Amino acid sequence: MIIKQVYALQFNLTMLGPKTDLLLGQSVNSSFLRPYPEPLGSTFSNGANFAVVGSSTLPRNILFALNVQVLQFLHFKARSLELVAAGSGHLLDDQAFRNALYVIDIGQTDVSDSFAKNMPYEQVVLKIPSVVSQIKNAIQVIYNGGGRRFWVHNTGPFGCLPQRLTMVEKTSENLDRYGCISSYNAAARVFNEILR
Repeated sequence: MIIKQVYALQFNLTMLGPKTDLLLGQSVNSSFLRPYPEPLGSTFSNGANFAVVGSSTLPRNILFALNVQVLQFLHFKARSLELVAAGSGHLLDDQAFRNALYVIDIGQTDVSDSFAKNMPYEQVVLKIPSVVSQIKNAIQVIYNGGGRRFWVHNTGPFGCLPQRLTMVEKTSENLDRYGCISSYNAAARVFNEILR
């Protein structure tokens, strides 16, 4: 995702993301970013949104995995530069891409959905380095193309989310002192540590 100004919205929307993002955008007097696949009437003067709710980094062959979002960005950038060179003043130029803030918020779905598929904690944790590797690869592609400002979100304690709490049988062995699923939160901490 690219943003012209210093403020930003999410790259990958979460369950609460759209409302949160709208409030964030309103609080800094920014318009909500138009999704890249729906460009009609948009100049993208405030940035572009490549986010897809629930997208993941793996597997790479699904419709809106992170690598697909990066390919969409590369196409958007190439087309924008082509149109600017042809005289269009309403799209982002090379300087705008260099000065943009690239916001990356992905990986949570990979980890939390692994638990939803009844994958044991040990296997989920073994999967995390591959997830983070995909995020780092995406950042490297954007960096190689001139991007220099990145805002990478970690994940929160998704073992406390009501949606996740309804998916498991609650026992004293799998809940922490706050009533959250301890293995989910432990995996979130591992994800954040590797992402760092």
